[in-house]
Amino acid sequence: MAKAIKIPTLEEMQEYIAAWKADSKNRINDADHAAMHKEMTIRIFSVDMPDDVKVTAWKFCKTLANFVHAPVSPAEYKRMEKWLPETGLIDVLLKACENYYPNPAFRYDFDTIGFSYSIALISQSQYRRPDCLALLDKITQYYVNTKDNWYTVLLRNMTKLCKAFPDLAGFKTALESI
Repeated sequence: MAKAIKIPTLEEMQEYIAAWKADSKNRINDADHAAMHKEMTIRIFSVDMPDDVKVTAWKFCKTLANFVHAPVSPAEYKRMEKWLPETGLIDVLLKACENYYPNPAFRYDFDTIGFSYSIALISQSQYRRPDCLALLDKITQYYVNTKDNWYTVLLRNMTKLCKAFPDLAGFKTALESI
């Protein structure tokens, strides 16, 4: 019999983060708490979703919590392939990444790793492709206009993936113009 997965509520995540900010020595070091501490997890769980998608989203967030940097190598981008069939997760990520831009100073309270891997997944998804491309365009235009340093992470995403996904080439070109 499969073990039931305990998924914290958004309120439990927010309470944990508040308690940790009040006293960082009380941080619990396990995969669940590492995932709860990520801004991307909070954004994902702020999106209304069915219970079955919550299970998938929680597994995704716990996976992201194990990564130590944004994707760099082709193998790291390939990590997202297993999530491509999870269309409910793609729906949630499209909402969670909307109007969310990494701080170029890479402040601690921004989860650049989770955001980067979410963008990598959206970049590879063929599900709702026009919506995926529209979000990527909006994010690209933000960085082209602001010239914030985080654009280099987005440029790497487009550079690594545009051969397999030629519709990303325009984003790569736009980012190279910065």
